[in-house]
Amino acid sequence: MAVPHEVRSTASQPAYASVVYTGSSPNPAGRGTHVSSVGISHHPERVGERAEAYVARGDYAGIEWHIERGGEVLSAGRAGLADPLEGVALPDVPIYRIYSMTKPLVAAVAVMLVDEGRLRLSDPVARHVPEFGDPQVREADGTTRPARTPLLVEHLFTHRSGLSYNWQQTPVSGLYAERVRFQDEHSLEDLVKSLAGVPLFADPGTVWHYSHSLDVLGHIVAVVEGKPLAAVLEERLFAPLGTTDTGYFVPESERGRILPMFTEPGDPGAGSLGYAPPPMLYPADDPDYARGGLGLFSTLPDYVKLARFLIGGRDPRGERLLSKAGVEALWTDRLAPAQTPISIAGLPKYHGYGFGLGGRVLVRPSDSPFSSVQGEAGWEGAGTTYFWLDPKNDITGVVLSQYLGQRFPLGEDIRAAFYESLDGTSAPHDG
Repeated sequence: MAVPHEVRSTASQPAYASVVYTGSSPNPAGRGTHVSSVGISHHPERVGERAEAYVARGDYAGIEWHIERGGEVLSAGRAGLADPLEGVALPDVPIYRIYSMTKPLVAAVAVMLVDEGRLRLSDPVARHVPEFGDPQVREADGTTRPARTPLLVEHLFTHRSGLSYNWQQTPVSGLYAERVRFQDEHSLEDLVKSLAGVPLFADPGTVWHYSHSLDVLGHIVAVVEGKPLAAVLEERLFAPLGTTDTGYFVPESERGRILPMFTEPGDPGAGSLGYAPPPMLYPADDPDYARGGLGLFSTLPDYVKLARFLIGGRDPRGERLLSKAGVEALWTDRLAPAQTPISIAGLPKYHGYGFGLGGRVLVRPSDSPFSSVQGEAGWEGAGTTYFWLDPKNDITGVVLSQYLGQRFPLGEDIRAAFYESLDGTSAPHDG
């Protein structure tokens, strides 16, 4: 029996109607505590002290951060080295593998297409990728059945597609390992077609589950635009924003600025940092490589510009690239109460959050294990890259390092240190 659903929309913004299931009540972002004294911090050194403590303990090689309000820098700096094992200093402008911080950028460009009426949240995915025309669901007992709900474009934005990753523990994990063509030599189209050949693990729209959804959405962006995803992002986002160090390909002359990636050392007695093996890294030298869910390289100055765009929808000259409704849709929770709390690999760090078209949205600050404010939003990458947006107070923050693995909640901790340093906001949960 099909799960009943309803489409909620408004007369003024039907393009961003949420396809939600009975009982859902989306919570808009930005209803939180207003930090009236955000430009005056009694303890501005706390952010730097927090970052330096991580480096001093050997938890991370180097850390950069930048926090601003409406273009005014509130805290910015760096700590540590590019490579403490070799004593190599951070370059002037390091280049980072940002992994899943690729996802919100792909989502934003997809929302541009929604703005233009060329893509709809209610479109069946099969309209753009015919291989998804007959989605099947694999049950826990190994049997397969037809999906009871349609697979829609909105489900890709919000990780409710029923897709998965091979490292997630689901009934389809083994099939992902066997069939999904994620290797660097395969194109995004190859990857998406291989994903379509694996059953879903849940009916579309029913469960939040972190997955390859943005890879499929990125392919749809390329199909709608009629050009490769990398070219679309360059033309529609990176060129207008002037983010010249952001892309899927790093020129040979600039590869010396790419920071080494660290992880847990293979030898427990070898210290706290070890080099991540090459198979864990994506390539810098393949101009045709692109994924919707990861693959971009960027820098702190570039992602600061990208974060400004994600909170306001404008380029540095003030020209609008994304409608106001589109920006709001990126950071408005669209999950049903039964689909929360969201979690990745069982970690509780996202408790209190819902999910919009672009990433996490804090809707219940009292449930979150980290200090923040109502409506705070953003995302992060597996290599310890992190950004947050505070739409109510026009604050953006970017924190970058290079460590593969959920060792410590660096981004959340830096964010908490910032809010706790503000005059009168030591308890920003009050909303």
